[in-house]
Amino acid sequence: MNLNKTQKILLGIFTIVPFILSGYIFYQILHFILSTVEASQGQDYEPSESAIIAGVLSFIVPIIVLTFISLFLHVFYIVHAALNKQLDQTEKILWILLFIFFGTIPFIIYWFIRLWNENQRPLTQGL
Repeated sequence: MNLNKTQKILLGIFTIVPFILSGYIFYQILHFILSTVEASQGQDYEPSESAIIAGVLSFIVPIIVLTFISLFLHVFYIVHAALNKQLDQTEKILWILLFIFFGTIPFIIYWFIRLWNENQRPLTQGL
């Protein structure tokens, strides 16, 4: 499976997006909780339904987007590792197990080692 440089860059961006989105989701959840608690302190305040829905949607929508991006990346990287002719059988199994058990963390490593530097020969070859 050969990718051109533009496809590799786009895949690299999509590989980093889950990390950025996770931080954004965490921020939105904390912001929603803290702003609701702060507004309700010292008075009989009950937030409006629209404020609650807007607050919840501010982190539910990014969670849904993150889910679809992560699912796409899992499928792509597992298929790419399985079909990569440059990997021996042991390394294929290792990468696939890393993808399954560690989620999006090994995607960045695989992208850099196996996709971005795909055409470069390893230093150990030819010795």
